[in-house]
Amino acid sequence: MGPRGPKGPKGKAAKAARASLLCLCLLLEAEAQALDLGAAETQLAPCAELLLERNGQSDELMACRVPLLGSLHNDQIPGYRYNVTEDCHFWASYAARDRHVEGSSILDFTRLAAFRLNSPFIPPLQQNGTALYIGAHRSGDDGLVFQRRHGLQMHLFEPSPTYFHMLRDSLAGAPGFILHNYGLGSKTRRALLRLSGTASRIVNMTHTGADLEDDLEDELDEGGDPEGTETVWIRSAAEAIPEVLAEDRTGFVELLHVNCEGCEYDVVQGLSQTGQLFRVGQIQLATHLLEYTGPASDFQEALSLSLQISVKRYCEMHQTLSLTHDRAWGLPWVWERWTRRDVRKALCSREGSIAVHLGPTT
Repeated sequence: MGPRGPKGPKGKAAKAARASLLCLCLLLEAEAQALDLGAAETQLAPCAELLLERNGQSDELMACRVPLLGSLHNDQIPGYRYNVTEDCHFWASYAARDRHVEGSSILDFTRLAAFRLNSPFIPPLQQNGTALYIGAHRSGDDGLVFQRRHGLQMHLFEPSPTYFHMLRDSLAGAPGFILHNYGLGSKTRRALLRLSGTASRIVNMTHTGADLEDDLEDELDEGGDPEGTETVWIRSAAEAIPEVLAEDRTGFVELLHVNCEGCEYDVVQGLSQTGQLFRVGQIQLATHLLEYTGPASDFQEALSLSLQISVKRYCEMHQTLSLTHDRAWGLPWVWERWTRRDVRKALCSREGSIAVHLGPTT
């Protein structure tokens, strides 16, 4: 008798061993998270007192990042409520994802990012409603989830010609999807996109102008892009969104879902400037640090300047969003959700809450 293949006893034993190892890893992960959660709950009250007593101005607060950020995610810090105008710069800097933050199971990026798919929408997304997914990349996985769970009509935007073809192949035959081979921003322009398997990023603006649409095809045929990059088309929200919604009699967007490695700031700005932000029921954003490309004496200075410009754009975006929407949950540099205020107020009363905010920070 010859050696047994992978379907024999040895193959089954190996499969069982892998399953047991996976279960053990999941169990250890759950235990670690429970320990972190217990420690954070114990530390939260004194950390909240310190936050309010010192008005956010204390080096001791750095030891409180896990409990405070974990509670800020759902705006549940005792005695405190997030204030966009006064507090955004503090939290955006405080939440920078260093090793201490990344090493916490409570603030683990994957755990927090899962809220975008698993946290119930309040109010529920309406079936056959319109959704815009900006930054669909190669497979549009999040769009598939929303379409199947909520029956949304998904408009997927991906500026990279390479990834757009992959996206089109991935979704071939799937109902409820309309694909657009351009990005959205505050203005129409040409840009250089650095391709990445997980996170492509705009690195340079190469062309602007109102006549862009006329010569787009000619420019796409030109060579010369640096290796690993593509010239892509970004369209202004004011120009593109009315076209996208032309067949939607309501002109209402149930969900705006954005994961485009830094373009989120331009998308929100563009929608706001044209009065279209109020037409969006719920907004989900992955927020990203921007890359500083100017002169710097060393890497640390460049990193510091990147954080400064990122915090500025992030807080400008928060200020804009707060005019029409309320923050439902989220943390800087991960994911967050905003719900249009008139809808949320009808469902989530805030009577009796204590609206304490932090003072200006330096």
